[in-house]
Amino acid sequence: MMLRSRHYWLFGVILLGLIAYLTAAFWDYTQDDVFITYAYSRNIAEGRGFVFNPGEHVQGTTTPLYTLLMSGVYFLTHDLLHAGNLLSAILLALTCGLAFLLTHDHLSHYGGFTISVILATSPLIYVSFGMETLLYCTLLMLALWRWERDRPYEAILAAAALTWTRADGVVLGGTLWLVAVWDSWRDHQDAPIISRLRQLPYSLGLVYATAIAPWYLFAWAYFDTPLPNTFGAKQSSLEGIQFLKDGWSWWKIFYWDNNPLSVTAFFFIIIGAWRVLKIKPLRPVALWAGFYLAGYTILNVAAFWYYTPLFTICIVLMVIGGTWIFEQMGHNKLWRFALAGVLVGVSGVLAIVRSQDFADPPPRTRTYVVLGKWVEANTPTNTTLLVGDLGVMGYYAQRHTIDSPGLIVPEMYFKQDDYAVLKYKTDYVVATGYYTWQQVIAQDWFDTYYRAAAQFSTETDTFSPMTVYQRRLPLIIPPTLVQGDTLPLNCDIRLNEGDTIPNEIRARLLGSAGNVVIEDAHPFFESIYPANTAEGDEVIREQIGLPLHVSAGNYQWELACGDDRSTGEFEVLPYAENAGFVRLEEVVWSPFAQLAGIALADGNTAWSGGSVRVVFYWQALAPAAADYSALVHLVDAQGHVVAQADGYAVNNTRPLSSWQSGETIFDTREILLPPNLPAGDYSILVGWYDWQSGSNERQLMTNGNDAIRLPVTIQVQWPGGTGLP
Repeated sequence: MMLRSRHYWLFGVILLGLIAYLTAAFWDYTQDDVFITYAYSRNIAEGRGFVFNPGEHVQGTTTPLYTLLMSGVYFLTHDLLHAGNLLSAILLALTCGLAFLLTHDHLSHYGGFTISVILATSPLIYVSFGMETLLYCTLLMLALWRWERDRPYEAILAAAALTWTRADGVVLGGTLWLVAVWDSWRDHQDAPIISRLRQLPYSLGLVYATAIAPWYLFAWAYFDTPLPNTFGAKQSSLEGIQFLKDGWSWWKIFYWDNNPLSVTAFFFIIIGAWRVLKIKPLRPVALWAGFYLAGYTILNVAAFWYYTPLFTICIVLMVIGGTWIFEQMGHNKLWRFALAGVLVGVSGVLAIVRSQDFADPPPRTRTYVVLGKWVEANTPTNTTLLVGDLGVMGYYAQRHTIDSPGLIVPEMYFKQDDYAVLKYKTDYVVATGYYTWQQVIAQDWFDTYYRAAAQFSTETDTFSPMTVYQRRLPLIIPPTLVQGDTLPLNCDIRLNEGDTIPNEIRARLLGSAGNVVIEDAHPFFESIYPANTAEGDEVIREQIGLPLHVSAGNYQWELACGDDRSTGEFEVLPYAENAGFVRLEEVVWSPFAQLAGIALADGNTAWSGGSVRVVFYWQALAPAAADYSALVHLVDAQGHVVAQADGYAVNNTRPLSSWQSGETIFDTREILLPPNLPAGDYSILVGWYDWQSGSNERQLMTNGNDAIRLPVTIQVQWPGGTGLP
């Protein structure tokens, strides 16, 4: 007994050493989805409720128990990333200990040690750190152990806690109750059917139902649904066998790639399941694995962390199966022990090596952190933000966030980036380097609504560059604007499920005499609504911008959005009343143009990877000798050109030959800044040159200069990241 006790202590020290070593390697590791839960935990702790966006009761996390647990941790430390990883390590140690206890009467202590070592060195375990997964594994093993110890009510309460951890815990609760029903039926097989029915373990089921009821009643009252919104966003029931396909892929990535011996595990698992089904106290182990595998195959959910609990049980089955196989090989225990030791030892070392290949967090999470912190520091608190990956960016931005996959947006009927942008038209949109986002920002309509504000990159991040785009026009209609501005006309189109999609949105500007001054229209939803009829009850935000290249005065606007009509009045002020207007004197290119003034549409501060908007107020003097191109250069202190926006006026639609003498041309230019542009002060150089002759000869001003350096300074700031495109 003393020798065995020493073995236990020695093994415990080795096991904790392995866990500590790999936890240190994974100390900074995280996944994006982890921070969805952390955002809920923070809001609970800070009194905002069980919400991601304050005021919006949407169940966007799948793990209420872990969320509540981490909200308690938040009172101790706001560093939930490292606290979550430390908690995962503790839970892993508990899982290993419970696995040992579960198999204590059915394996030698070496077999129990083997299960724990394999769990403690597994890459799949560590890439699940920070999530609810390790709590799930601990409660799963606790329930099975208490069942094996013939403590059914303790086991069913652990299963209830598992269901609080994630809704699929109902698989374990159902498994235990069905096993209890079967055992009761068999134990009373000689009794009449009525008597056998009376003997069924109804109380066990009642205890389970009573234990899980508080959460689901709360969820139904608080969120209007007992199931998380992510359930509909992530699963595609009966649409394939992706869970099996991805499981095979994950096994190859985590194990086969550096350990071909791992292929033997499949054979051992099958034998182990067969053996366990013959051991009454352990039957739920194999049955749960089968039900869990079938359930996730039907749901068609395939994120890697959903495999971790199944993997944990498969390790138990594998060791039980492997032990039985080795026992059939002969009576030479030393030979069998040596062979098993080599197999486990080699696999364990290879697993440790392989685990460290995944210890660094995905590079994009580092970019997400920088970007989220930038949004938090540089946007108003009432800003709305649209992202693809919700977790890290949403957590650090601390703004009202919408995610295009619809994890926290119940009305996201199509999980498409373009659909989300056009439907909500948030203040800011984050577009990553991922190909779906690149397809969105390449569309003309996107440039109509958004401009680049800042860009972020991290070396080796395949999702970089990530660009924050700012909506160009407000979603309110202002009472006054100045000449050259754009009038934003906005409406919300309310659709009921099955409604016919409107054809177009139409707007016009009327003068004081009722004459049409400007008229424009565009197709509803830019003609890319993904269905012919409304998929559900939803609200679509539409906007038309009318450029105010008109005389100062009072006007009336009209807007037709589907069947709705609206009108209003507003005033166009002279451009010189623009708050940012800078008057210029005697800036003339004789004989064709004078630059009367400029305005910086967004102020004089910009960010690397963003843009600078300048409005030029040109006065047409007389016909030019040719259609010269305007030169608009951003230059550094040494005069080096760092960015430019050359071309004809008004987005290349007004060559000089179209200018009328005495006309004022309102010419807005957008200078795109390089993503690696150093912070500093820059100037804008303006001129005209003959591009058609090929000489690019600049036209002289009346003062003899060939360009003017505008009397404004553009202050470029560095947003963060490496700056690598």
